[in-house]
Amino acid sequence: MKKVLVLFSGGVESSALLVYYAKRDYLVFPLYVRFGYPWEEFELKSALRVLSFVKNRYPNVKSLKIRKIKAVLRKFRKPKREKELEIPMRNLLLCTLGAQLGYSLGIYRLAHGSLGLYPFADSKRDYFDELEEVISKGLGVKFAIETPFYGMHKSEVLKLYGKEIPLELTLSCISPTHGKPCGECVKCKERKEALSFL
Repeated sequence: MKKVLVLFSGGVESSALLVYYAKRDYLVFPLYVRFGYPWEEFELKSALRVLSFVKNRYPNVKSLKIRKIKAVLRKFRKPKREKELEIPMRNLLLCTLGAQLGYSLGIYRLAHGSLGLYPFADSKRDYFDELEEVISKGLGVKFAIETPFYGMHKSEVLKLYGKEIPLELTLSCISPTHGKPCGECVKCKERKEALSFL
């Protein structure tokens, strides 16, 4: 059976990724990476609830693997604009950590939910292509970084997979209050706009 490691945060795109690969008969291994940001406690709880729902429908989706990175974090402030969402080198860290874990498990395919819509250098497909090549050289085996939703809008992903994931359990918020979305941050507004298309 084909295997894939899915970078999973419990948001819309990463939740849809689980279903995307599960329906294609992959053995799906979700991976949550902790950097130490303040929203992660609530995000992880949300992710576990989403995963439980998906696993009940797709037995080929495995339990969540959690890894921590001791990243050097700048003082966090609540972003008001899209550009302020940038976490420098985040995708490099996510993908290399995923590759290390995947290699240890005999998994040479990593899925990332990037849509490529943010104005960040590390969210572009050519960046992932170059990173894929470097990782493959480092591991000595062909390693793939897949972005099946690249170029799509969040609303398009929702139209395709919104009915197959528990949208009410997903969380895309950088300032949750008591485990619930703040409704005011950039991520919340982005999610609300996408949901309006359903």
